[in-house]
Amino acid sequence: MESTPINEVRRIDDDLYVITETESVHCYVLVGRERALVFDIGYGYEDIRPLVHQITSLPLMLVVSHGDPDHALGCGWFDEVWVHPLDWGKVLANDTYDLRKRAIDYRLHKMPQLKGVIDETAFLSRRIVGTRPHFLYAGDIIELGGVTLEVIHTPGHSYGHIMLLDAKHGRLFSGDQVTVHNVWYFNSSDEQAPFAQAVQSLRSLLARRQEYSSIYPAHDIFPVGHEVIEDQLYCFEHELAETYMDDVPFISFIGSGYQHRYRTCELIYSDDRLAEWLGHSIERLGAGA
Repeated sequence: MESTPINEVRRIDDDLYVITETESVHCYVLVGRERALVFDIGYGYEDIRPLVHQITSLPLMLVVSHGDPDHALGCGWFDEVWVHPLDWGKVLANDTYDLRKRAIDYRLHKMPQLKGVIDETAFLSRRIVGTRPHFLYAGDIIELGGVTLEVIHTPGHSYGHIMLLDAKHGRLFSGDQVTVHNVWYFNSSDEQAPFAQAVQSLRSLLARRQEYSSIYPAHDIFPVGHEVIEDQLYCFEHELAETYMDDVPFISFIGSGYQHRYRTCELIYSDDRLAEWLGHSIERLGAGA
């Protein structure tokens, strides 16, 4: 199966493939008898539809876990996208020249071998405005023919973050919220839900742990197990309050905050978010992030 310098294609199982954009974002391809589904689409540095068509000739359905640019800017390659309504505005708000310019500059700095491979002019000029949205809600069922997916609404990393549960095969596709990669929580409350909602989402996932054994995140290693959820919960509910003073600043082209690590859990958060969770102001030695 052919890949490109931008996107690597790998087979996981007969009905499951992953296309990894720029060694960073996993876009999962689930293949049923009647249609196929792409879960998350990356920045869209190139059109991945030809790569998907290597896997299947079935009609394609694009679903995005949430509206962050590394999951949804690629929507512009598709005529339709399925997304939770709370994150559709986020998809569009991130679709700007300025953000695209920062994204391409960051990627080419990190992977200079892609200079001249990515069509920068096309990437900067593409827009999602022509892509028609369809809205998904908690409990919705997606039938692909032999593959059935349940939409699980997991507010936290974003208000409209969703996961897809394939209970028949014991798989949970978790987007950004359950991963050993860093999870960002440094944006303001109009973009990202309070820690309390993230904790409730994680508790709800653990309550259904018997329905899945393999978790497929959008970044880093896959699959992961239930311990990733357990570590996040313990971090939020106990460990973070005790050790946050040891955390170090974190800066990215999107924003900045503090970096906190606990076992498989890595949080990037703001002091405003932490103060809201702990119920008191945060004071640190030296300048804040």
